[in-house]
Amino acid sequence: MILLLISVLLQSTATTTSASFLSLQQQQNQRVVGCHHRHRSNDYSATAALFSSSPPSSTSIVGGSSRTTSSISLLKDPAAAGDKHSSLVLSSSSSHHQQQQEEQLRQKVRSVNYFISRSCNYKCKFCFHTAKTSHHLALEQAKLGLEMLRKAGTEKINFAGGEPFLQDQLLGELCKTSHELGLAVSIISNGSKITQKWMEQYGQFVDVLGVSVDSFNPLTNAAIGRGGDANNEHISRVLNVQNLCSKFDITFKMNTVVCSLNWEEDMNQYVRQLDPKRWKVFQVLILEGENSGMGGDLRDARALQVTDEQFLSFVHRHRSYQDNGVLIPEPNNVMQNSYLLLDEDMRFLDCSSGGKVPSDSILKVGVRRALEQSGFDENMFHERGGIYDWERDRSQG
Repeated sequence: MILLLISVLLQSTATTTSASFLSLQQQQNQRVVGCHHRHRSNDYSATAALFSSSPPSSTSIVGGSSRTTSSISLLKDPAAAGDKHSSLVLSSSSSHHQQQQEEQLRQKVRSVNYFISRSCNYKCKFCFHTAKTSHHLALEQAKLGLEMLRKAGTEKINFAGGEPFLQDQLLGELCKTSHELGLAVSIISNGSKITQKWMEQYGQFVDVLGVSVDSFNPLTNAAIGRGGDANNEHISRVLNVQNLCSKFDITFKMNTVVCSLNWEEDMNQYVRQLDPKRWKVFQVLILEGENSGMGGDLRDARALQVTDEQFLSFVHRHRSYQDNGVLIPEPNNVMQNSYLLLDEDMRFLDCSSGGKVPSDSILKVGVRRALEQSGFDENMFHERGGIYDWERDRSQG
């Protein structure tokens, strides 16, 4: 009897212990499963956050399993991410296109010629920017235009006219502003109004100074209209400018227009004396509205025209300077559209039709819009050597 009671008690204890162990194991398993689901739910939520700015989804545990409540939003989120990706691609493409346009503009406007006024004290018969007005911009307006050009990508500004030194104070301040903007500064002058005083004040802001030299014969200069009568002092003035350039460390340049009055002249001896770093040789150019002798033109240069053969004959006579890269010949087909010309109102001048058609002013429509109306031949600009070493060496001061 006693043995029977002991056996019953042992079986009851084993059953209770087994049941307790099973219950404990089930609870542990449930906690493990629940923990796993919570981690997996958090993984889903983190992934969803990459596709959407919506808050992570919540997870409820029911009977040891998890139920994700944002499965629909998870299916939509990849599409949202795709939209964002497309927007980024479009934005990047638009930015790249804008950069391309800016670079194209910069390449076109690297060198600009600004006729600050049409006024001139000479009466050259072949002049193609005649004194039809005496107007020029106020200093602050001109400065604003220079700033716009620099922002668009201009690297060199060439001041011309007319005779730019007739507005010597305006010219000097524009040279100073251009230099401060980081522009290389060039001037083309007839040489008659350049003084030591001006050079002392503004010469430090000038990189290149060019003087028009069409002949070394006073009679020829008088016939052309450069410098007055047969006793004119044009050549002595040119020599004075060359000396000033040497004194103030400015690159000296020459411009020559080959016409019917000088195409047979031999200038070699005098050019050696002047020793220009750059010598531009142009074929006389006829432009309607300026020097064609028609309508209201102030000049008639038709009698001064030369043939291509006559022009090339002049170039060949001075070929040693072409061989060493000093002489740059520019017949009509090279010269006509390869310069960016700004008139006294900062309007680009389109010469492609044989006249001068002004664009809207850059001060009104901006550089890009005005440039579209310029008729500028960028390829010819590069072919004629429009890019060169136009900044003087300032390392010594």
